[in-house]
Amino acid sequence: MTGGIGWRPIDTAPKDGSDIIVGCDVASVWVIHVAFWREVDENLIAIGWEAPGDTGWWSYTRNSVTQEKLEGWATPTHWMPLPTPPNRDLKGTKDADQ
Repeated sequence: MTGGIGWRPIDTAPKDGSDIIVGCDVASVWVIHVAFWREVDENLIAIGWEAPGDTGWWSYTRNSVTQEKLEGWATPTHWMPLPTPPNRDLKGTKDADQ
């Protein structure tokens, strides 16, 4: 992991459904996702909308609104909060990227 400033162990990540950045090392390549913790709802299991194994870290797949569970080789090991979005009032100015 190059830099690494701000990365925290995944066991300290919030599990309240909020979006965060997660990462893991895959064959010496640092892979990141915007992800969220999803807790299984027993009522949704009862009607077949969720499965008991659905609890865990989830992300959106590339170019899609489909969600994928991050598990196995893609299981996150570290996390960091999302950065603050850019100030929209600065759009189009020389300070827009600050």
